Amino acid sequence: MSGRHAKAAIMRNFKLSGQGIEIKYQNNELTLSGQKLPLGNQMKFPDDRIARVKSDIGDRITVVLLNSSRNGTQFLLHLVVPMIHSSSRDAAISGAAIFVEDFNGLVGGPPDVLQAYEVVPLTGTMVAG
Repeated sequence: MSGRHAKAAIMRNFKLSGQGIEIKYQNNELTLSGQKLPLGNQMKFPDDRIARVKSDIGDRITVVLLNSSRNGTQFLLHLVVPMIHSSSRDAAISGAAIFVEDFNGLVGGPPDVLQAYEVVPLTGTMVAG
């Protein structure tokens, strides 16, 4: 990562939404709500349950939505949100939610295709801080 990007890599509070999902990161906690979640309509993840990687495409955030369903399918959510410079103003942003079904632990053994994906475009606001 270039030095220019490293200085811009500040995780800010944000609110994003897309078809079937609303996402809020505030006070070091990620809150998800909507019908796309495998367990109810709302889930919360403190920072210690969030995997975050800073990259040239922005912050990549991963959480485990369900470690294992009855048939052994794992459900993950990958978010891609932009990095921003320090700012005293809110900023309109876009991002992407990638819902992953991972079949590696499937009861009876994994199928030929190990993952299925659903990509949901997101729009919202990065909150100044």
